[in-house]
Amino acid sequence: MTSEFEIIKRYFSDSSGDAVLGVGDDGAIINIDSSREMVVTMDTLVCDRHFTKDADPASIGFKSLAVNLSDLAAMGARPRHILLSITLPSVHEAWISRFRDGVKLLLDRYSVGLVGGDTTKGSTLSISVTAIGDVVTGTAIRRDKMSIGDDLWVSGIVGLGAIGLLVERELLDVDPTVKRDFLDRLHRPMPRVELGQALSGVASAAIDVSDGLVADALHLANSSEIALEIEFDKIPVHHTLSTKKYEAVVQDCILGGGDDYELLFSAPREMSRAIQNIATQCDLALTRIGKAVPGRGVTILDQGISLTRDFKKGFDHFDKCD
Repeated sequence: MTSEFEIIKRYFSDSSGDAVLGVGDDGAIINIDSSREMVVTMDTLVCDRHFTKDADPASIGFKSLAVNLSDLAAMGARPRHILLSITLPSVHEAWISRFRDGVKLLLDRYSVGLVGGDTTKGSTLSISVTAIGDVVTGTAIRRDKMSIGDDLWVSGIVGLGAIGLLVERELLDVDPTVKRDFLDRLHRPMPRVELGQALSGVASAAIDVSDGLVADALHLANSSEIALEIEFDKIPVHHTLSTKKYEAVVQDCILGGGDDYELLFSAPREMSRAIQNIATQCDLALTRIGKAVPGRGVTILDQGISLTRDFKKGFDHFDKCD
């Protein structure tokens, strides 16, 4: 079975031209002048794949922008502009107005300009956003700069988005008093823009957790051609899940669920104090969960022993296709 990443590698990874960095990271890096570089990324959300037909239009708009800003954050870039393309099956102005409201929340929060795009009619509602940011030349945080001995860190807490999806589908019960914590992460994830910029010059490599903790850790490991060890008991989770971490469905959400849009990053051990200062500065928990070691791949350790259960590894658009 061909995965989305195999498709990209096989057909679309060798045409980067004179870009500083092309296909294979959270964004491309393009030289502007001697002092600045442009970071560009694009994501598409499709009805019945990323959201349902009856989903709140404002939440769709918010998330469409958030997932792209999250990619810029993973590279330490300051967001500047977006291009928005939307395919609409029909025109419902109340829906469009609500969608615009969701987009505008993040445009205003980060002083980002909507500078263009395209609007078309088609059978399936689809939204594509191109986000453009910038960094000081040579300071973008890339996936391929991790070194053996680096610590592995993650922001916030992990598993909220995937559990939110199960809660929404009534496949998992959670305490009603915290249900909104999970649903908000699923529908309105907050991109870690401030954190990404603060990590510039501190983190050696980074990625946002969109496909799942293990899957995205593997992207980091493969890009840097080394291995990662993750300690399962160190992974930060919602306080209501602390006694349920070993339940199969919860463990799958933590390790392979995706849709969290936290930052997973590596840094040399001597940067630990700087990282704790950044945590205070951003008012955001940053947790050391593992380290980079010789070898290849990602190993999940449970009390120092490799986790033996066959857990979910991550999200792939084509995992159910022939």
